[in-house]
Amino acid sequence: MYQVNTQNTLENAGELNLGPQAKQLLTLGEENHWPTQILGRAPMLEEPLRVREWVLVPSTMDSTKLPAHAVERIYDIYVAGIQPQGFVIVHEAPLEIEAPQPVVKQKVDSDLLKKIGGAALGAGFLSGSIVALAGIAILGGILLAPIGLLGAAVVLDPILVVVTNDNYWIEIDRWDI
Repeated sequence: MYQVNTQNTLENAGELNLGPQAKQLLTLGEENHWPTQILGRAPMLEEPLRVREWVLVPSTMDSTKLPAHAVERIYDIYVAGIQPQGFVIVHEAPLEIEAPQPVVKQKVDSDLLKKIGGAALGAGFLSGSIVALAGIAILGGILLAPIGLLGAAVVLDPILVVVTNDNYWIEIDRWDI
């Protein structure tokens, strides 16, 4: 579908037989000290696409909030007279995100529960409150753990890619969410 090229500097652009728009974009990137990289060649996407561990989304369909520096780069591209086919947001999306391990419930002897309950009641309100708070804290930790794992799965680095009229995909920015 597209060819990956590790030669990503303007000096090597002549060897790649790049079109004028791709060369102009790489020059603009060098002048502005952007870490540009030629990712390959492919037509502009019309819908999201998963490629191995990446999800590629046309910028018009992506809800990711762009940081100010990414918006400035897009603006600079148009001010320079470059009219690309479009922009793509590339998201890292590992094929396997480790699933949380199920909580194993231990069997508790009912006589032991009665003894613990009686001891907690006998020890008074303060110690019963401590036991209750500890139970709530443990239960809260169990319930909130999957939410934390989901949050970690979502926080991945997006990449802003320009798709030139000659179908070159050139990275112009990446950031942490």
